[in-house]
Amino acid sequence: MAFNFEQMDFFDNHTHLLFLDKLSVTTDEFAVNYYHGVRDETGADGKEQPSGSAVGHLSFQGVIMTLINRMSKKFDLEPTLGAVVKFRNERTKTPDALRAYSKMLYNDQNIVGCVLDSEYPMGDPKTLCFPCDVYRLFQYENVFFKLLETESSFKDILRKLHESLNNAVSGGFVGLKGHIGERCGMDARDVSDADAEGALRAAKNKEKEAVRAVYYAMFSHLLEWCGDLDIPLHLHTGSTGFKKRTDVYSLDPLLMAPYLNNKRFFKTKIFLLHGSFPFTRNAALMAANFPNIYLDLSQTLPWQSMLLARILEDALSITPHDKILLGTGQHWYVEMAWLASGIAKSALAHVMESLVSQNMLSTDQAERSAAMVLCDNALRVYRKR
Repeated sequence: MAFNFEQMDFFDNHTHLLFLDKLSVTTDEFAVNYYHGVRDETGADGKEQPSGSAVGHLSFQGVIMTLINRMSKKFDLEPTLGAVVKFRNERTKTPDALRAYSKMLYNDQNIVGCVLDSEYPMGDPKTLCFPCDVYRLFQYENVFFKLLETESSFKDILRKLHESLNNAVSGGFVGLKGHIGERCGMDARDVSDADAEGALRAAKNKEKEAVRAVYYAMFSHLLEWCGDLDIPLHLHTGSTGFKKRTDVYSLDPLLMAPYLNNKRFFKTKIFLLHGSFPFTRNAALMAANFPNIYLDLSQTLPWQSMLLARILEDALSITPHDKILLGTGQHWYVEMAWLASGIAKSALAHVMESLVSQNMLSTDQAERSAAMVLCDNALRVYRKR
């Protein structure tokens, strides 16, 4: 059975801001935006940056090669990075033209909605850059770490953080976003309020273990609040590159299993972002065994696109199909979501054809699962708000 999911809707479960005024780009600027690796050189401005050697490899990075291939075939271009960038620049000469170009790409892939991770408040003009329905995540850690500096008691930190979350939900935010792994490690533990109070002074002095203790104590309350508010908690897991954080072993979601195996937290939907790559099977296992944990595959789309069929096989073979969501990790350049949607649809078609041919799934089951993963699972979570 040959499947074609090209006309199905796609929902981007994790995106960042798009350029509104970057009307012309160079090939290096365009390619570096896809680079998540180590910055091995210091620029004239004193900022760390990838060296010329690192940039020279980028046109051979899988995600760039796939983009060149798909853009050249879709828009009849020479299959080079320069031709892709020229095509973009010719269609983005004014802010209105850039918006029209973005809308064209979103419409081409039937991208109907996205979840935006941004520090800007609800309604800020910078967040109005998507030609689709936009749902917002609230970055609770910005509030928490500011309160850690200003408040004199853990009790006051909790009270004010709780007030901020209630205000965020009342203001239209549909979920929370955090980086527990990068901030403190995913080997979370149960810390009492009394122990957090005792560690507060040292945490204010940025002593690592004290910060971890206060954060973990706060996080337990946060999980319960999310359950009470019926909003999901999106957690960055796995590696989205080695810019500064290279201890990827601390980002494995299985490290959280002993901590999360607590009835206090079972009401809260937890989304493991980015497929926890390279720990995708571990994330799929968590989503299979914890009824409240969901698997998000953003950033594996489109960065691990050549692996996506295998990633989807792992996800679909382990995780219930109604708990898998797709996203992009898109930032600044709109081609990322266009590319991710196309790759997802073709990879899903390939995987479903294999499963049906092996008599693992019926045709109807395969089509239903594809629709759930591409869009329906996300809409079920967010449209209720």
